[in-house]
Amino acid sequence: MPLMRPAFTNDSFETVLRLWRRLASKGGRRQLRELATVDAYNRARDITERFASTVARWIEEQGEVFVVLRYLRAAGAKDYAICRSLKAFGAICETVPKGTDIVVFREPQLPLRGKVTEDFIQSATNAVPQGAEYMLAVWEPPSETGMARRVTMGVSHAELRADLEECPGILAAVGVCPRFCDPDNDQMISASKGGVDGPR
Repeated sequence: MPLMRPAFTNDSFETVLRLWRRLASKGGRRQLRELATVDAYNRARDITERFASTVARWIEEQGEVFVVLRYLRAAGAKDYAICRSLKAFGAICETVPKGTDIVVFREPQLPLRGKVTEDFIQSATNAVPQGAEYMLAVWEPPSETGMARRVTMGVSHAELRADLEECPGILAAVGVCPRFCDPDNDQMISASKGGVDGPR
């Protein structure tokens, strides 16, 4: 059976050639990268009244919420905060860029808190099982929104001790790393500012 070839007119060929030349140019390569990273819009993922009211209720119940900010197309960059008021949480939502994934935990996270001393370091290694991923967040100088100034993670007591020894006398919080990549559940909810989703 002879090979069937698609009907390809001269006009079609010229159209493809023009497209290839445009994409091969410097500006075209930029357009191609943008096409390869098209973000999706999902109205249900936007910050809604229901989302905000749930966060407000959790703050009222628990006194705080733990917030993870996962930035859109930012090579995995994240920020973390402990918000003790809806005003602080609202300020964060207003300042983060469009497409930021805002993850909120109902229960307090990083439960071991205080100024870093040798006793604190010992308590931290006792609180986090060897091999479990830990998170260490530093809050000095404090911010009005509760944003952590510095966050480190690791999986061994040696790493945890080394991280803590770098910030003696500084206010810190330590615990098992929150599972912020899990699907939403009754203990964690998320929204994407502007309803925009994409690589994070």
